[in-house]
Amino acid sequence: MKEPSVKEVSVIGLERPPFGQFARQILGLPSELLGDCLKYQCLAGGKLGEIFRNQGVLTREQIAQVLRSQAQWVARTMESDIKPATFPYPTFLSMCMPAYNEASNIEDTLDACCAVLPEFVQEFEVVVVDDGSKDKTAEVVGRYAEKHPCVRLVRHPENRGYGAAVTTGLQAARGDLIAFTDSDGQFTMLDLPQLLVRLPGHSVVVGFRHARADNWMRRMNAACWNWLVRTVLGVRVRDLDCAFKLFRRDVVERLSLTSTGACINAEILVQCIRGGEKICETPVTHWPRSHGAPTGAAVKVILKAFRELPRLWKYRGEAQPQAVNGTVSAQTATAGTASSK
Repeated sequence: MKEPSVKEVSVIGLERPPFGQFARQILGLPSELLGDCLKYQCLAGGKLGEIFRNQGVLTREQIAQVLRSQAQWVARTMESDIKPATFPYPTFLSMCMPAYNEASNIEDTLDACCAVLPEFVQEFEVVVVDDGSKDKTAEVVGRYAEKHPCVRLVRHPENRGYGAAVTTGLQAARGDLIAFTDSDGQFTMLDLPQLLVRLPGHSVVVGFRHARADNWMRRMNAACWNWLVRTVLGVRVRDLDCAFKLFRRDVVERLSLTSTGACINAEILVQCIRGGEKICETPVTHWPRSHGAPTGAAVKVILKAFRELPRLWKYRGEAQPQAVNGTVSAQTATAGTASSK
């Protein structure tokens, strides 16, 4: 697959002014106060909205107001890309989120969903799958859902793994379009239009992190895993495990998922390719994790992925992907042909 071009990797930043600039324009935030918060962000990291809230500068409601304004800006900016449709896009979207020990992140993520998604789709739901968390993730989501009917909590009594949580979310979704993303806030709902505008002519749209906010070890692990899955299964996408993917409902209904760990993305995509789905890729924003520890680099998670990968060998040779202008299309091939070797 071709490498992303300069246009592909730079367009995201052009779609919206930064959060701080919106906060200043909409809420009249003093420039000196904004500057102090930006300096703090540079030193300590974290998201600017959370810094505003923790320092008593903005309330949750005001942060949601700024996010809505950002979403409205993005919708206006991308109107020409979605014609003849308009924003809010005429669909019912299910946004599915696996969650494990995300009590410190999940409320901010849900705030962003409830503020932003109404500007992009006519109807939506957020399905949070608590994968046997040991913290108060389920409690936080449960309280949130009582006030926001668009949020649903699905629980695993005990931890079953990332892949199992993704599968449960997809199966519980009621929407005409179904997406999944992580609940830790490393992806932004403001990038959803990047996926929606590419939906015409495609049944699956997958994101790739054009500026991945992970340390070198996680990036190296991801590169090696991507190479292995390409070699073993022929799934040639830029960013296999990017947790921002959008599907038409009929695609999800045809999936038969068994992976309970990190192999879930490989299983989803190889089945989509085998089924002849039209798959398009698009760059998305990736932020550093604000709280909690990621589990993707844990040794037991990596070992589980390696144990699950051989189970997907049966898909090799049944459909091989071919990259055409950033789109992966399935070409049927039998196991004995040159194209499947």
